[in-house]
Amino acid sequence: MVTIKDLSKMSGYSVTTVSKALNDYTDISQKTKDKILKLAADMAYIPNASARSLITQKSYTIGIIFDEITGLGLQHPLFSRILESFKSVAESEGYDIMFLSNTVNGKDGTYLQHSIRKQVEGVFVLCTDFNSHELVDLYRSKLPMVTLDFEQSDILNITSNNRTGISQAIQYLYDLGHRKIANIHGSDRTYIGGQRKDIFLDVMRDIGLDVPPQYMVEGPLFSKEDGYLAMQKLLKLNTLPTAVFAASDMMAIGAIEAIQEAGLNVPNDLSVIGFDGIELGQLIHPRLTTIRQDSRKIGAIAAHHILEMIDHKARDKQGETMAIDTYLITGESTRGLK
Repeated sequence: MVTIKDLSKMSGYSVTTVSKALNDYTDISQKTKDKILKLAADMAYIPNASARSLITQKSYTIGIIFDEITGLGLQHPLFSRILESFKSVAESEGYDIMFLSNTVNGKDGTYLQHSIRKQVEGVFVLCTDFNSHELVDLYRSKLPMVTLDFEQSDILNITSNNRTGISQAIQYLYDLGHRKIANIHGSDRTYIGGQRKDIFLDVMRDIGLDVPPQYMVEGPLFSKEDGYLAMQKLLKLNTLPTAVFAASDMMAIGAIEAIQEAGLNVPNDLSVIGFDGIELGQLIHPRLTTIRQDSRKIGAIAAHHILEMIDHKARDKQGETMAIDTYLITGESTRGLK
């Protein structure tokens, strides 16, 4: 493996000068820097992360907090795409990602302790108990940080434009002639669950439609099983809705399964629309109508902003929420009423 000493010998420059060129120091000329960088590329030099960290006092590592509660873990179709995009941007800038836990050396600890121990330079919080004391300690630190789908007064939050997306879904059903629209929503105890539930009720009120209390059914974890069980409750009602809006595609898929098991047809008997735009929803039958989140854009924007904060040694956009546009994907799980 080619080392900095090899580059020094071949270029005629000192090890210090070669190191400065590789780390983009400004106290050497651009001509010298270009010559050394070209030689490094020609010799297929690969920087040693530990050595680079010692020289620059940087770990070039971003921490990831990902405590996915449905059991799918990294197989979760939405979070996996966000992480893939985040990782791609981070790696293109020379950074690695590291999953953080709230244990240290096998003992109970905190995310902050783990972050300090591993010397991460920033943290991306995807899913966990955002209100836990471990997270609160982390929020209070000076680490550059971005959260997904959670508002915190001094942290940048990246989310989809849930109001626009839910409005798109309900307006689409309304235009198809649906007036009895039920909602399978996430838990009120979660930020995104409560937000999407409230937005659904706001949109229905704005459009002039009543929502009977029995048409609001909770699917706490946004999972397929939650959607299945929630739909079973709706199917027991004396007056069935004509359409169901599920706050996630996984819940929508579970709802469709429950409807089909009951001997009914989607969309002839009931229309179902989801929220996420995961690939699985486009592979089932009937193909799911849904609101697509731009997961790749969410991951890329989160990475870019953490990297900017790391470079500037400060949190910019404190407390701001960046809402990413959503898109209606028309499938086969909805139909117009005569």
